[in-house]
Amino acid sequence: MKLLEIGVDGHALQACAELLKAAFPHSNHHTTRYLQWLYADNPAGQVVGYNAWEGDKIIGHYAGIPVNMWLQGQACTGLLALHTAMHPDYRNAGIIYSLAKKTRKLAADRGFACIYAVANASSTPILVKALGFQLVCQLTAALGVTGLRPDWEAALARAHFRRRWTADTARWRAGNPANASCLLAHDSQAMVFRAKTNIPGVRAYGLMPVEPPLPDSSGTVGAGIKLFLGLLPEGTCRYPGYWHIPERLKPSPLNFVYLPLTSPAPRELTRNDIVLGFHDFDPY
Repeated sequence: MKLLEIGVDGHALQACAELLKAAFPHSNHHTTRYLQWLYADNPAGQVVGYNAWEGDKIIGHYAGIPVNMWLQGQACTGLLALHTAMHPDYRNAGIIYSLAKKTRKLAADRGFACIYAVANASSTPILVKALGFQLVCQLTAALGVTGLRPDWEAALARAHFRRRWTADTARWRAGNPANASCLLAHDSQAMVFRAKTNIPGVRAYGLMPVEPPLPDSSGTVGAGIKLFLGLLPEGTCRYPGYWHIPERLKPSPLNFVYLPLTSPAPRELTRNDIVLGFHDFDPY
């Protein structure tokens, strides 16, 4: 078995897609085209991570993508960890641990400030106990029918952690070939991001400040039920017309986890330090 950096040529992406399909047989979006978009075409940089190869087959995979960020008011680059997979014929937690450790070292050596992820209930203990991530908090999950209007001045003043979106990265994110999304002008400060969910009639709904703001669009936020998944500092958004989903009704609570690597990343975060939307961690 060999542990090698993830490549972005056609053969490497096809092998990654085959592993992800084997590891997640009920998912239909892990195609070579999707990985080309996610791993190779990202304006912030190409995928960072490792594969475990057994002969000509990948049996383990740990991957993150570069993201532009503001950390404690300083522009930098972080890593969003989003794919961890083992082939079902090779169950060995030690392989994932080795891949993650090598990825962490590679990211630090390349100057990434931090690694973050949004993890479900089953993967959170692995990230926290085995890999040293901080379990910061659970995401806010709410359903509503109106558009949100956060106090951006207050939210951004308090945020020590947020994505730094530009026109290029916002349009790239909206171009997900597995779930093309709608990106609309909201006001002079932010854009609205909407995407299909696996629940009929419900759309993921997020807001993002974009630097500089994109030109006004003629679209509207749209009617229907909106799902907000994210974090905003307490007191900066009132969520009018939204119903916070109770714990017992969540299929799998989502947790924000964080690992600082280099300056200017803060050593720890609290939920009131973070501005985050679904578009910042790619669940749809």
